[in-house]
Amino acid sequence: MLTTAKTKEKSLTTVMRRMRESSELTMRQVAAMIGVSHVAISQFENQKLSLPDYRIEQLVKAYGYTMDEFNKIMGRAPVTSPLDDCHAMVEKLDDEQLCAVRAILSQMMRQIPKQTVAVLRAQ
Repeated sequence: MLTTAKTKEKSLTTVMRRMRESSELTMRQVAAMIGVSHVAISQFENQKLSLPDYRIEQLVKAYGYTMDEFNKIMGRAPVTSPLDDCHAMVEKLDDEQLCAVRAILSQMMRQIPKQTVAVLRAQ
């Protein structure tokens, strides 16, 4: 079954509401903690307002959860390390895409020594 954006939004707002309720916080209390109105919290929980990611992170912390716990609740796999994450992405690329990534990385690697030298000279 495909998950639509509407279904994802519903599950996000449902999870956030349950987190708030389990923390025994009112909408007014949470709103005061993160610097928005209680109306914004209500509209978010009723899917009438989307909140940016940084506000969602503030809410998660206000409810007493970590982002790792939140991601686990939402069914998102935690990233163990950037290197492992990159390996997983690279494995999905075809040859043409790999060539493009290699070209970008080569260019970045040539710039690193120049940046390092500039930093050393500035000290």
